[in-house]
Amino acid sequence: MKKAILSLIVLVIISLFALVAYHRFPVRTKTAFFSVFPIFTWVSIDQPVLFNHILHTQNLNLNCNFCHRYAGQYRSAGLPNIEICKACHATDAMSKRPEALKVVRYVQKGKEIPWEKMYDLPKFVVFPHSIHVQNNIDCSVCHGLTPKKERPVKMVDRNYMAWCMDCHQKRGASNDCYACHSS
Repeated sequence: MKKAILSLIVLVIISLFALVAYHRFPVRTKTAFFSVFPIFTWVSIDQPVLFNHILHTQNLNLNCNFCHRYAGQYRSAGLPNIEICKACHATDAMSKRPEALKVVRYVQKGKEIPWEKMYDLPKFVVFPHSIHVQNNIDCSVCHGLTPKKERPVKMVDRNYMAWCMDCHQKRGASNDCYACHSS
């Protein structure tokens, strides 16, 4: 009985320290947590079509800009429209997989695929994709495993200010507030 009570007290104390550390030192705590438990760095995102990034980026050797056409010129990378998909998926001749056949049906109906947006930053944050692309920052720096997974994945360990500031500091980019918090 004494061991159980002692174990419970130790568990409560460790939990309290973890809670305090998390709220007072979020960057170090998150980094330590994600390095110990890397499986929690990403989550799968359900999409209307299970887009296979591995097939498109590695097997077909397409780069991210092929589908995300606006990444090099504008703030937003943009979601692939049906015209881009139509280039390869106009008929079922090339599309034998069930998910690819879904794309063919969208193309034949002329309907846009209702993609779910994976990253949604607060309105006061500006992320200009074009500046990052022009500075040869690889998409995987922010999007991590996305091109290496069959399912679309969202990197949750990178979606906070301290991570961005650390990346800017390592690359000699501006950490001025207005670099990311302007309109």
